[in-house]
Amino acid sequence: MNHQLNPPPPVVLTIAGFDPSSGAGITADLKTFAAHNCYGVAAITALTVQNTQGASALHPLEASLLRQSIVSLLADERVRAIKIGMLGNRANAEVVGEILDSNVALPAVLDPVVRSASGLNLVDAAGLDYLREHLLGRVRLVTPNLDEAAALTGLKVENMEQMKAAARKLVEMGAHAAVVTGGHLEKAIDVYFDGTEMESFVGDRVKPDNTHGTGCTFSSAIAANLALGRQLRDAVVLAKAYVTEAIRKAYAVGPGRLPLNHLYRMQQNPRATDHTPAIPEPVH
Repeated sequence: MNHQLNPPPPVVLTIAGFDPSSGAGITADLKTFAAHNCYGVAAITALTVQNTQGASALHPLEASLLRQSIVSLLADERVRAIKIGMLGNRANAEVVGEILDSNVALPAVLDPVVRSASGLNLVDAAGLDYLREHLLGRVRLVTPNLDEAAALTGLKVENMEQMKAAARKLVEMGAHAAVVTGGHLEKAIDVYFDGTEMESFVGDRVKPDNTHGTGCTFSSAIAANLALGRQLRDAVVLAKAYVTEAIRKAYAVGPGRLPLNHLYRMQQNPRATDHTPAIPEPVH
C-alpha cells in the first residue's frame, strides 16, 4: 500500500515509437511530460534506427504486445491524458482505436506522424487510411504539420490560407479540433480550429536546425497541459510557447538536426514548479 503524503502528479500516457537518439518519439514525450510536472508512462509502437542525421529503419512491434502494454498501464487508473504519435502500421492503429473507444473520457492528442524528415515512411498506407477514416474522430485534437495535413486531407498545404483550409477540412472529416503547424514557414505559424473559431498563432522562428522532434514535443506538451486541467486552446498556446523556448535553448548533441532542450526549465530554475515562457500572440 502506498502511504506517501505528497499528492502524485498527473499521469500521461504516450503511445509512440522509440527514437534511440532521444530527440523524438517516446523519450522526447517523457521528457516533455516531466518538464510539465507530469509523470509519463509509455507504450512503444515501433523501434527505429536513427540518429541526429536521420532515420534509416522502422520495426513495428506486434499489435498484441502493444494492446497488452496499454491495457496494463490503463489498469492503474491514474492516466489523465493520452498522446498518440507514430503508429507504424494499421494493426497498431486499430489497437489504438479500440483503446480510445474503451476510454472515451480520456482526452487524447494525435500527432499523425507519416514520415521522417529524412524520408522514411513511419506508417504504412493502410495505417494512414485507418488514421484518416477512424482515428480523427476519436481524439480531442489532431496536430499535423504541413506535409501531414496534406496527406490527410488531399489538399495542397504550403501557406497560411491553405493551412486554414486544411484545418477546416480536418474538422469536416471528423476531428473535434485541429492545429496545423507551420514551423517550416518563414514565420512559425500554427493554425488552430475547433469547429467554431479559427485562430493563428505566430511565434519567432529560432534556430531552424534545432527542430528534431518538434511535432512530438508539441503534441506531448498539449497532452500534459490537458492532464493538468487546462482548456484545449490554452493548452495549445502554452505548448507553442514551451516548444519555442525549447528550440531556443537547444544545444548540439550530434552533427545532424538537433533535438530540442526539453528540460530547459529544470536547468534554468531547478526549484520552479510552473515556469511559463512568453505566450505567442494570436492573429486573426
